[in-house]
Amino acid sequence: MNAAAVVLILVTCTAALLDVRTRRIPNALTGIAALAALAVHVPGGPYAVLLSLAAMTAAFLIASLAFTAGWFGGGDVKLIAVCCGLAGTPGAVALVLYVLAAGAVLAVVSALARGRLIALLRSTAAVAAHGAPAAQAASLPYALAIAGGSITYVASSIIPVLRLPL
Repeated sequence: MNAAAVVLILVTCTAALLDVRTRRIPNALTGIAALAALAVHVPGGPYAVLLSLAAMTAAFLIASLAFTAGWFGGGDVKLIAVCCGLAGTPGAVALVLYVLAAGAVLAVVSALARGRLIALLRSTAAVAAHGAPAAQAASLPYALAIAGGSITYVASSIIPVLRLPL
């Protein structure tokens, strides 16, 4: 396991614990992690650092759209960007897909636990049909999904059956 993978798991698991406890992801955590994302790519040369920065920037811009739609919190946006910087390119694409899958699992498990699975399915269908966010979306500690997706992403480099065919 390389340094970027270790930092990715440590940062996302820390963020998940904090998000569950306080419903916040501290800027200090994501700021330090962003610097670490760049630092772990220094041995690869300036091109590797630029690719990491590009992955962070692209993820931040795309996730910001989800933030403006009310689908993510600001801390989630910054954490996803940092994770993409740690994964670099092209790994960031796979990482985001693992995070989205983990988010879907988190939403279903949360809805099941609250007896709201049918409401979740209806609101998801409404979003798909009309492109508008659900009127009363439940707030989830999405750092859990980011951590789950990150762990799966790292595990996929060790366990080939987990790899996405991209």
